[in-house]
Amino acid sequence: MSTKRWQGEVLLFDLFGTVVQFTPQVPTVEVAGTRWRSAMGWLRDAAARELPGVLFDDVLAAIAHVTQEIVRLRVPEYHEVPSRERFRRALHRLGVEEPHEMAERLSVAHMRNLASMTALPAGHADLLAELATRYRLALVSNFDHASTARRVLAMHDVARFFEMVLISDDHGRRKPHPAIFEAALRGMRVEASHALFIGDSLDEDVGGAQNVGLTTVWINAKGEAPSADAPLPDYTIARLTELRSIVE
Repeated sequence: MSTKRWQGEVLLFDLFGTVVQFTPQVPTVEVAGTRWRSAMGWLRDAAARELPGVLFDDVLAAIAHVTQEIVRLRVPEYHEVPSRERFRRALHRLGVEEPHEMAERLSVAHMRNLASMTALPAGHADLLAELATRYRLALVSNFDHASTARRVLAMHDVARFFEMVLISDDHGRRKPHPAIFEAALRGMRVEASHALFIGDSLDEDVGGAQNVGLTTVWINAKGEAPSADAPLPDYTIARLTELRSIVE
């Protein structure tokens, strides 16, 4: 890990787990061996309304099955599957004919819940405001509903700090695929050697960014020990506000 301060012109940020966090009080439930944030709990009322006669456990199991399949098939191209398509596949698995409109309604309701469960940690807005006076800022996020990612930024009044917001749902590819990082660099008109990527995932953020030549900052909020084969970040911090020690 480097001890030198970074010098460049563009800062690229991850969104969830970096700029904003999901509220810690949100518990999880287990379905088909997969842990879900209880944001899926909103589905109970929606399922009763949209799918009368279908057991709620079956609805959750269908969503879990489809999600596991999407994750399994990501490598190596990392194509993003939009939220509405995930729900469409789950509804099709449940035997719903022509599920497109229902899938859209469920996706919108789910995203409304997720957005309401985000928080902007203390000091993040001040940090972004400070950095925006000296650097050009952009955001690159894996998220399957682009309008919700932008709504989250607007809700917390930080959208104004970012010159560009690139969401995998719009771009079509997810981190760590090099294409989304390269698109961000083109959009910001900057060489990789003059940009810094900040994120909380070693594989998606650090590994993906390093593969296109970006300097990287890993936010290790839990103080975890990386596995032996994990990408090695250029800098490691415990919280985003510690970025000042690297770029100022």
